[in-house]
Amino acid sequence: MKRKILTIIVLFLSYNLIFFLQDLLKSELQIYLLGFRFNLFLLVNLGIIYFHREKFGKYFVYLKQIGKFKNWLLTFFVPILETSFTLGLIKLLGYSLKFKKPEFLIEFGLSSLVDLPIYFLWNLPFLLSTLLVIVFIIDDFKILKILGFSLLFTMCFLFVQPISSFDKIYLENFSYLPLIFAYTIFNLTILRTYRSFWVASFSVLISIYSFVLVFGSTNVFVIKTFFARMYTEWDGLFVFKKLDVYLIDLLYSGLIILFAILFFIFDKKKNNNL
Repeated sequence: MKRKILTIIVLFLSYNLIFFLQDLLKSELQIYLLGFRFNLFLLVNLGIIYFHREKFGKYFVYLKQIGKFKNWLLTFFVPILETSFTLGLIKLLGYSLKFKKPEFLIEFGLSSLVDLPIYFLWNLPFLLSTLLVIVFIIDDFKILKILGFSLLFTMCFLFVQPISSFDKIYLENFSYLPLIFAYTIFNLTILRTYRSFWVASFSVLISIYSFVLVFGSTNVFVIKTFFARMYTEWDGLFVFKKLDVYLIDLLYSGLIILFAILFFIFDKKKNNNL
């Protein structure tokens, strides 16, 4: 237990320190080698994995399990459904949205879809190492552990958005936190269901991809890591009138958690029938 608490503290302090340095130095603090993304987060992850190296054999089966094609297909389409439902809820709530032709639609938007398998490969070291770290900490996938760790893991991302003043803290500056919380719950549930680090890593990428591609992002690290490194922001595909950004994040987060619950129920029923 002491090792787990120490690991959580290291993770919390390290991730927030990296984000603070990114904000201070105005840099994403990562290098690109043959397209692969190598950053300080990966370095922290590898250090924690080495610290828990005796557990690696226990979860090696999750590396051997590639996953069935239908599992990959489902994890690809679920985030697309979540995005579509979010747009539908926005319309249902009476807000107007209009498709726009953003700058770099072809160069960034459409080319990102074509290059998705390549981006998945390039991000694998970071994605796999992060999942390993999380699994080493929680050990199993009981729902309360998933919820509790998801909350703790979300706190590791407090400095994702630049905080220029401590006199005024605007809610929208932290609207990404529910997303991270929901992403963690959903993708750990995917890992619990399919027992595959590869499927879960793909699910993480698609979850981020579908949201950013449709709704946009001004976070440089997200854009340069999960999309193309020559861009610093993306406007998204729609114009939303009189709609606060945190409402979009909350709607999308709620839908992700709903799908996570459905996966959890499906997995529990499947195991009970074995």
